[in-house]
Amino acid sequence: MDTAVYASNVMSAIIPYATLEKIEMQDSFERQIDYLRISITDRCNLKCIYCIPDKQPEYFEKSEILTPDEIIRFVCIAHKHGLMKVRITGGEPLMRKDIISIISGIKKIGIQDLSITTNGIMLADMAGALKKAGLDRINISLDTLDARRYSNMTQGGNIQYVWKAVNEAERVGLDPVKINVVPIRGVNDDEILKFASLTFDKSYHIRFIELMPVGRNRRFKPDACVKKSELIEKISSLGELVLLEFKGKGPSRNYRIKGAKGIIGFISPISDCFCDYCNRLRLTAHGRIRPCLFSDIEVDIRTPMRNGISDEELEALFFRAVTVKPSGHYFSKDNRPFSAPASMSKIGG
Repeated sequence: MDTAVYASNVMSAIIPYATLEKIEMQDSFERQIDYLRISITDRCNLKCIYCIPDKQPEYFEKSEILTPDEIIRFVCIAHKHGLMKVRITGGEPLMRKDIISIISGIKKIGIQDLSITTNGIMLADMAGALKKAGLDRINISLDTLDARRYSNMTQGGNIQYVWKAVNEAERVGLDPVKINVVPIRGVNDDEILKFASLTFDKSYHIRFIELMPVGRNRRFKPDACVKKSELIEKISSLGELVLLEFKGKGPSRNYRIKGAKGIIGFISPISDCFCDYCNRLRLTAHGRIRPCLFSDIEVDIRTPMRNGISDEELEALFFRAVTVKPSGHYFSKDNRPFSAPASMSKIGG
């Protein structure tokens, strides 16, 4: 069942535009919403084992994907009400041929923190142009340091392109380079200490992300998720882990091995839920605002925009999405339902 909240269903609930200027960008649980994750494509040049669905993915048609002008128009609306941080995701966002114009257009709005999550395969040749366009930071997904294992986990990827991308990102000033790692028991959990050790000599931010029950991940056994407490216990064997002061509203809890240059972060949606201070919305590649990754609630903005909706009406849809953001995903609460998307590539990582 399509649970998107289409314009025809929402317009009756639209707040009069005259009152919108008085409304802070808070949801129903008084969480300040100032972060938007924008998926700009559902296509990818890799087939990572925990992302791509079992069967051949059905991609959106090109006509279904938001254009740069549509993306920038919506970001302008959100920025008026406190949006300060934007992350571009996919799929693999660097596959969009108009990625530079998207980055440039968003940055010109006045977004303070503009970043992108990529697998890095195409990044080395684009890092300089992305930086010049206004990109501030980069996150690179890398789940193994072993070339053969990388090829297996990504179903054909070449890890040499990723390390070339890391080096080039550092060179052009996309600092700090953050490396996202999803530890999976029996797959790559034997490399946890190797990843953590990278922070001794490099200023990388290594971020360990708990495996979530999404798409193909449901095929893994329940204990495949390596939880934060186990990660901390293992990494502590390398030296004293010093908890860093929590800044901002992000999900990562950051540590530094005493004497190391880099940072180790833990993003733990399963064992250490961060829903109480979640500050984000998601915009899917086909133009739905998704207030929570694990909720069926969506607000369609693409259809209304293409039907000639005014900025005032688009603004009201934005506030509607903020208002219906649920309290949490209920991963850690027994017998509480949550809705897991079939594929992260459809929604954005």
